[in-house]
Amino acid sequence: MNWRKILAAERTITIVGSIAVGSSGVYAFIVAGLCRIMFDLDENTALLRIGIPLFVVFLIVHICLLSKKLRKAGLIK
Repeated sequence: MNWRKILAAERTITIVGSIAVGSSGVYAFIVAGLCRIMFDLDENTALLRIGIPLFVVFLIVHICLLSKKLRKAGLIK
């Protein structure tokens, strides 16, 4: 493997990973906040029991789906 392929792979992993972590965090925070308001939950309960599991699920889904979307958008090759 040459350096260009290694750098391209590292760039792809960095872009997909950072976008996946950011968007998963935002969506999990919004859903946990809405559940906190709707069900009158404590802040710690909402974040620990709803926010963290949703973050993990969203992260897995985003990592699986984002690479195809970002490739189509031209951000990664």
